[in-house]
Amino acid sequence: MRVLHIAGPSDSGKTHLIEHLLATLPVVQVIKWTHHPLMQDKPGSDTSRFHARGIDSTMLVAPDGVVWRQPVIHRPCVYQLLANFWADGDLVLVEGDKRSPYPKIWVGRDLPPKTVNVCLVIGPYQPASKVAWIASEIPLRPQALAPIMNTLSTDWTRFTYIVARSTHD
Repeated sequence: MRVLHIAGPSDSGKTHLIEHLLATLPVVQVIKWTHHPLMQDKPGSDTSRFHARGIDSTMLVAPDGVVWRQPVIHRPCVYQLLANFWADGDLVLVEGDKRSPYPKIWVGRDLPPKTVNVCLVIGPYQPASKVAWIASEIPLRPQALAPIMNTLSTDWTRFTYIVARSTHD
């Protein structure tokens, strides 16, 4: 799967950008990382009873969707697992997870920390390194998205990375 990864501080406009990208790119999935805990299972539900018995991973399958609860042990493993669900050419947008080792688009007033692997900065300040930059006020507003969308909708593969499917012998 191909991943277009967008990170930055809260309220910088990442979700606005993703909403606009959904209209122009061949996206099959969006992954949203958060630092907030998940909502607890309804007390007394079957899955909460399984958790009470020490089961860490549960999956609830219904006619309208799937809810899978599993502890996140190692971030890259999440991406590897998901790569097995989608085809090699499928595009997945990721919002958040700025500490992942993968290249990402940084949206923010300030430049990204040096520890973040960035391939494009969207914000008011040009990075000192050779990283691509699109000047923009932050938070991103709909009227500021036109030049950003121009770049990303025509040259989006330049800013993606590939997570290959696992191979089992």
